Amino acid sequence: MEFELDIISEVLPLLDIIAVLLLEDNPTLGIALVLLLKSVTEDKVARMSLILILVVLNV
Repeated sequence: MEFELDIISEVLPLLDIIAVLLLEDNPTLGIALVLLLKSVTEDKVARMSLILILVVLNV
């Protein structure tokens, strides 16, 4: 029996939470950005890249 684990699907919710927590001044902005990224990008790798850019730049 083989078990396939989709790491990207497991990491994306964690990155979403980190992005919201990093925007401490205005958490509604962080939630709006994460929702926008979810609705705009269907490719998981592109979405993960955009969230990582958001985390690194700490907008």
